[in-house]
Amino acid sequence: MNAQTQHEAKSEHDLSIQIQGQLGMIALDRVKHLNALSLEMVQGIYQQLETWLEQDQVQAVLIHSNSPKAFCAGGDIRYLYDSFQTDKNDYRDYFAAEYALLEYIRQYKKPIIVMLDGFVLGGGFGLAQACHIQVSSEKSRFAMPETIIGFFPDVGATHFLSRLDEVGVYMALTGEQISSSDALYLDLLDYHVQSEQFTTLQTALSSAQTLNERRIREIIGGFITDPAPSQLQAMAERLNKHFGFATLDEIEKSLADEKYPNDIEWAQKTLHAIQQRPKMAMQTSLKLQQIGQSLSLEKCMKLERDVQDIWLEQGDFIEGVRALLIDKDKNPQWKTDNTAFEKKLATVFTAGQKQQVEHIE
Repeated sequence: MNAQTQHEAKSEHDLSIQIQGQLGMIALDRVKHLNALSLEMVQGIYQQLETWLEQDQVQAVLIHSNSPKAFCAGGDIRYLYDSFQTDKNDYRDYFAAEYALLEYIRQYKKPIIVMLDGFVLGGGFGLAQACHIQVSSEKSRFAMPETIIGFFPDVGATHFLSRLDEVGVYMALTGEQISSSDALYLDLLDYHVQSEQFTTLQTALSSAQTLNERRIREIIGGFITDPAPSQLQAMAERLNKHFGFATLDEIEKSLADEKYPNDIEWAQKTLHAIQQRPKMAMQTSLKLQQIGQSLSLEKCMKLERDVQDIWLEQGDFIEGVRALLIDKDKNPQWKTDNTAFEKKLATVFTAGQKQQVEHIE
């Protein structure tokens, strides 16, 4: 008999956990914070997956949310800010735990389904991409908005965004949100199901006698609906025109020089947004996208971790979180002289580019 009987639920570490039929269910339950992933949540998910791996009753796992607004709004940036301010290395432990979880999910021996309804941002986007089967509703909004706070798209975005070419660069630099229709168009999702059908779909999954990947996809297939047209698809020519350049300066110049009447307003708005972000974060984000195109997922994740471990020393992340969450003045004072940090970062990128060459060879 399993220690946790069917339908028995428990809540801890801002997670709600239960087994229904053959389905293990983990609901993100930090609702007031839009399920921003705390270190305890990351560790709790990992530990629960370890437990279920040894339980024959659990044939598959579902990760979803108890929030009506968000699947997950990203990592716990306030925690990272506080730990750095107190001269602790806890922020490095957070990144290490987060990346260990993502790798564990990808390698997990049982199917892991994720159901997305609401905001899917930053770390939440990375968590969703690590899962084996992604289901999204029409209410979902996806983004990697890290440059807004002086950071860079991480949690595997160096891999999954770089495969989208100019669109990936656009998403990495601007942090703009895209719809579930856009995400399906970009092949970042598997299925589109109406939000109102999520509960019924969960019931169908938990009622199944067998939950291997083939059966799971058959069940979900009975609920899929056609999404609205992708707005991003309609923008493809525009994005290809402006976001295929090698440097940030060239991208900005291209936007500034836009002459086509229907695109001028969009180009000016996009340029303004880019110019509000710190240069170092933008240049690093662009560099990661370029290097990541020729690297395996494993090497992309390693490169991100190397940058993470030194990034908070640079200061723009701390200033970005201060302006957005601490003082809430929305007036960050970005660094203008990053010479010393640029040298340290160049060493990391040189190692990444060496891996890039080795991968191509």
